[in-house]
Amino acid sequence: MVAVVPDVEVTREGAVLTITLNRPDVLNALNKAVHDGLHDALELAKDPSVRAVVITGAGRGFCVGQDLQEFSSGAGTVADNLRSNYHRNVLAIRALEKPVIAAVNGPAAGAGFSLALACDIRIAAENAFFAPAYGRIGASPDGGMTYFLPRVVGPSRALEILLADPNMSAADALAERLVSEVVPGEELMDRVQERAEKLAAMAPHYVRMAKLLTGQSIENSLSDHLQLERHGIADSMGTEDLRSGVQAFFAGEKPEFEGR
Repeated sequence: MVAVVPDVEVTREGAVLTITLNRPDVLNALNKAVHDGLHDALELAKDPSVRAVVITGAGRGFCVGQDLQEFSSGAGTVADNLRSNYHRNVLAIRALEKPVIAAVNGPAAGAGFSLALACDIRIAAENAFFAPAYGRIGASPDGGMTYFLPRVVGPSRALEILLADPNMSAADALAERLVSEVVPGEELMDRVQERAEKLAAMAPHYVRMAKLLTGQSIENSLSDHLQLERHGIADSMGTEDLRSGVQAFFAGEKPEFEGR
């Protein structure tokens, strides 16, 4: 299945939905059309038959952040743009009850770096790099960067990275645990599809609760979090997936989870 809107392409292979930012001539810089297309694509990703999502960029770049030409043309205020575009899409990614993989095929800078950080897993091509970039124009970080980056590398290291404002290579990003894998560029999408298919084959309730519980663990008290875990395991007991999973375990077979 392929759906094309002006600046975003959506493809589907089995249970994996791939969203491609499609402005390769400007390294997939974000404008309102891209935000709208991404929003529509994330709505499609809510389909229960979609069990893993990939976000990537067309051409040589993942995403280099805001298209500054849009601001120079007077397209609304920065605050309005963040609320109506960036915020709704970052929140939509985090609200998806399925894993989202960023396939970082090239530069991920500014809000493009933030977009990658909002995803659950990041896999990078060898030629990819990551750059906060906000300090280079004197702008405050946005798009969730100062929320997600400290959760990945720790608050102290996150501040060091923001203040140094490097072009961080894929190898450096791997050392910082910003990405889980680095692969040759020509192998990136095959590897990401392989990872996504493995995630899509897992029990949806397990994946949903793993994402929810780990996402909330930093803010919750231990007592509150234990209660969330209790409700999660209780809910899983009523699923057909758990019953078939237990049966497969004792039979020495690989389970097939259907999301029931």
